[in-house]
Amino acid sequence: MSLNGAMEVGRSALIASQTALQVTGSNLANAATEGYTRRAISLAPKRDEIGFGGQYVGRGVEISGIVRVVDESLLARLRDAIGEEQSARAERNFLTQLEALQNELSENDLSSLLSEFFNSWSEVANNPEDGATRAVVVQQGVSIASRISNLREDYAVLRNQIDDQIANTVDTINDLVSRVGQLNFEIAQLEVEAGEAASLRDQRDQMLNQISEYFEIDVYEQPSGAVNVLVNSLPIVLGSDAPGIEMRRESVGDQLEVRLAVRDRGFEFQPTSGSLGALLEARETGVNRAIDELETFAGSLITEVNRIHTSGQSQVPVTRYVAANPVDDLTVNLNLGDAGLPSPIENGSLMVHLTHLDSGQRIAYRVDVAGDEMSLQDLAVELSASLGGAQMSASIDAERRLVLEADPGYAISFSDDTSGALAALGINSFFTGTGAGDIDVTQALQDIPARLAVGADHVGGSNGTAVAIATMQDERIEALDGLSLREYWQNAVNQLAVRSGQAGTAVETNGLVRESLDAQFQSISGVSVDEETINLLTYQRQFQAASRYISTIDETMQELLRLI
Repeated sequence: MSLNGAMEVGRSALIASQTALQVTGSNLANAATEGYTRRAISLAPKRDEIGFGGQYVGRGVEISGIVRVVDESLLARLRDAIGEEQSARAERNFLTQLEALQNELSENDLSSLLSEFFNSWSEVANNPEDGATRAVVVQQGVSIASRISNLREDYAVLRNQIDDQIANTVDTINDLVSRVGQLNFEIAQLEVEAGEAASLRDQRDQMLNQISEYFEIDVYEQPSGAVNVLVNSLPIVLGSDAPGIEMRRESVGDQLEVRLAVRDRGFEFQPTSGSLGALLEARETGVNRAIDELETFAGSLITEVNRIHTSGQSQVPVTRYVAANPVDDLTVNLNLGDAGLPSPIENGSLMVHLTHLDSGQRIAYRVDVAGDEMSLQDLAVELSASLGGAQMSASIDAERRLVLEADPGYAISFSDDTSGALAALGINSFFTGTGAGDIDVTQALQDIPARLAVGADHVGGSNGTAVAIATMQDERIEALDGLSLREYWQNAVNQLAVRSGQAGTAVETNGLVRESLDAQFQSISGVSVDEETINLLTYQRQFQAASRYISTIDETMQELLRLI
């Protein structure tokens, strides 16, 4: 090897050690930088050459590459763990909000109001002639109806908040996706001419980690250095093309459903993890489930109380009834859902009683009801035919409601309704409405509590209706899967509490998994100050040795020149 060749060896050592010092210094400078991935320099010996004596002699050192130290499989597992943790956090958040809205174990929770409502019926059963206790029953009915309707409204507000959050999250994801597509373009352009664009790759990984907080993603790197990002096997990033996602609102029946799709592609998908997946889950199986349970509870409360109340009698005579519930179609059978009634009208009968106000003489008429054949028009005709036109008329008003009106001097009352027609139509009912959204106490009862049906069998001073309603709270109801009203609501509350507890446990568990994977990732890709300090000393000594080597070669060359 010539002296020039020996000088080149020293030069290569100086350049390599200087570059290695720069890489190490950059690592140390970014030891606390979020998202920074440790760089590693790879040194390799230059190809040997034949020197004096025909032996191969080394030509120094060269830099074979400067790369980010990343375990891609570990990074993919970490992203999955991030999504699972964020999913659990979002689920716990909204389940906690649902629990707060129910506000059970307080003085104004639905369970307490339900007990107070039925207890007020027990009180009026003990003293059926007392007007004050009747007023308390009406007031308790107003209180529980108000609590149910307010809770229903609160659920709807929470669902709207979820929808808004889903829309905002979609916008955030699309911004991240767009930036990933732009970084793909820049990385592919830069890496054509040079090595790894480490800083841009760090930025891209940070954005991919942020996207994984919202839903699960699969990342596939292409030979160009760009990555394709898929969710549920559907691409949301293909190189520099980043279509992103969109939120769709669709009406299904009387429900508004929210769905996600790849934007401009039309492919719908359902995330299973991440905060966005949890938001959709919270909407469907959280809030919507709570709304359905409340609607079922309210509908059963209305139906069952009205079923008993409509066949009872009040203290004051009533000469005119207007059904609270209109039908949607005057021509359809009353046991069909198309009729629009809160409950179907079955085949059976009911007794209509007409009492002369002066003499007290009472006439009873049996009216046969065929719910699977009769429309509201047919029922009005049947009522008129059964009464023979005596002392009462049956008609339908402009709002498609049944109207019963006694002749002057007569009062109307009912008993033994086996068809459920009175309760379904809302005649002599306690509650109005069909569910949680419109439940209320009949305005006539609020105006005149004495119209509360307490008695039964037309016996003066009796309490049969009050007793039947008071004991109804623990009766099994078929519409509630054989549970009582109290059991059904407590079951719904308890299930929500269990799910909330499970979500809290999932947050802790998934947090530990994510922390463990993050620690593993940092041990590989993070900057260790101790390790980099050792590298710094090593490369410093290498630089010093190379400098000394060059000085020695220079002295040798100077001596050679003097000899010449």
